[in-house]
Amino acid sequence: MICILLLVLAFAFIAVPVLRQRVISLNDRQQRAAANLAIYQERLEELHTDLRENLIDQAQFTALKAELSRSLLTDVEDQDLRVDPAVAEPDKKALFSAARLMPLLASVFLLAASFVLYDLWGAQNDLKLAGIVERTAEARDNPQAIADLIYEIGDVVEDDRENAWAWYLMARNLVMLGQMPEAASAFDRAAQLMENPQDKAAVLGQYAQAQYVASGQELTEEVMGIITQAQRLNPREMTVLQLLGADAYVNQDYQSALTYWQQVLTMMPTGPDSQFIQQMMADAESRLESQGGAGSDAVAPQVAVNLSVSQDITVSARTRVFVSAQQADGTAGPPLAVKVLQFSDLPTVVTLSDADAVGPFALSSAESVSIVATISLSGSADVARGDYQGRSGIIRLPDDSEEPVSVSLQISDVVRE
Repeated sequence: MICILLLVLAFAFIAVPVLRQRVISLNDRQQRAAANLAIYQERLEELHTDLRENLIDQAQFTALKAELSRSLLTDVEDQDLRVDPAVAEPDKKALFSAARLMPLLASVFLLAASFVLYDLWGAQNDLKLAGIVERTAEARDNPQAIADLIYEIGDVVEDDRENAWAWYLMARNLVMLGQMPEAASAFDRAAQLMENPQDKAAVLGQYAQAQYVASGQELTEEVMGIITQAQRLNPREMTVLQLLGADAYVNQDYQSALTYWQQVLTMMPTGPDSQFIQQMMADAESRLESQGGAGSDAVAPQVAVNLSVSQDITVSARTRVFVSAQQADGTAGPPLAVKVLQFSDLPTVVTLSDADAVGPFALSSAESVSIVATISLSGSADVARGDYQGRSGIIRLPDDSEEPVSVSLQISDVVRE
């Protein structure tokens, strides 16, 4: 309704002046005619005065009066207005003249075209999805309502097969119905269409969860492949860390579970979810101690990286920067610790610890590490040609020290391979 009212208002800005044009034109002509008549009468009176005072003779008077009459006839376009302007009426045929019809027809055409173009290029599907999101939250405990919403989302998908958020919303609703294989397929499609690296990483994390459940709660090669994709975009993707922590706990790898959950806790806001994670961590610590393992109170190493960048490097302020601690011996596998920054954050001091682990092994599992900082032009943790990078030498980690090891590192080299 608001849209229609605005369109009517916009049309009025064109229609009203066009419709009033004839009336305004008549008023102007009436005023000009009245002014010309007044001037004519004043000038004619002056000629009579000159003739009486013998300033001009009769022949001159006749000639000047004729000239004055011709001038009046030229200036006054409508002889009827000169006699009685009030009785002049608009020409009804002029109502349908091209000068009037063309602006009106053009306005109608543009209004119709705007609806057609919005249907092609507009965001009406996104508006529809926004409404579905609200109703999804309300229908969380109503399977029939959720199923109905899935059909609505399906209509959006049929209309726009490239709408990543429609696929994502469909996957989320399928999860609530327990249809994990179908949800995994929808998450996969959504991730393929996502452009923003962080959004894509989040969707991949949920895709990994759905595929994990669909695979009988096993970290299959397919699930690990999805996790790897997510961590390349965001090494600290929370959904992935939750999944890895839960799997480690089920497989009685309590130390790894503690490492993953500690990272999750640092990113999770205070609430029921964080309280649940704390309870699971307390249980994992208890089980670890009963196995004779070290508790989480042991002193863990930290590395403080004083990170700077060469003045020759100029990239977007939002370009992602990955700072990681890797095994000094070059052992393959995920980094021991990772933090993700933006180029605008540099220079800065980055502290890496066990809380920044992205795999089953953390800083405390290594004796020595090397620090690598990469400005990723693609936004991915995968290093590519054209990225900028800095590498430290081998850094030995202390066995028992609460003070972080300090290292200075500058990003200055261009990745050639």
